[in-house]
Amino acid sequence: MSAVVDAPVRLEPLTPATDARLLAAVLALDPGPDQERYCMPASRTYPPASADPHRVPFAVVLAARGGEPGAGAAVGFGVLDRRGHLEHLLDDPARGLLLRAFYVDRAHQGRGYGAAAARAARGLAHAVEPAAQLLVLCVHTSNAAGLRAYGKAGFVDTGGRWQPSAADPQVVMAAALQPPARRRPGR
Repeated sequence: MSAVVDAPVRLEPLTPATDARLLAAVLALDPGPDQERYCMPASRTYPPASADPHRVPFAVVLAARGGEPGAGAAVGFGVLDRRGHLEHLLDDPARGLLLRAFYVDRAHQGRGYGAAAARAARGLAHAVEPAAQLLVLCVHTSNAAGLRAYGKAGFVDTGGRWQPSAADPQVVMAAALQPPARRRPGR
């Protein structure tokens, strides 16, 4: 499975063949104190995701654009899950994949990378599970930044709510999967 690009980022599936430096950079990412209550860091979520055949962990990496500094740096992390708790979110769980454990490192927040990565995740999800139709996620009602970023990426509130614990309820959002954009020759 190859990388999916949505300028200014690309998503790199993390596999046993992943460069050790990229994996170390991902494991060092920090969602920051404002986001920690919504998402655990990759250092805690990557190990179980990488051991589960139904999950595809991925890095959010800065894409090379005109020689900008930082190209290739890991700025975020997420997991596509073929099972998760989809049975509680969709009438037909086979129609969707779950985006979970998704965040952008605190040093890179506020630059549009989250929305770009969430948009690109729709293409990666299509590559992972071509028969699926939807990418589904849950975002806490109090996570205004997450709600904005997902909305910019084309996710809409399904009207569903998920509350697996005493934490605030989560808005269920979904977006249609889309094949990754193909680059035109000469671009």
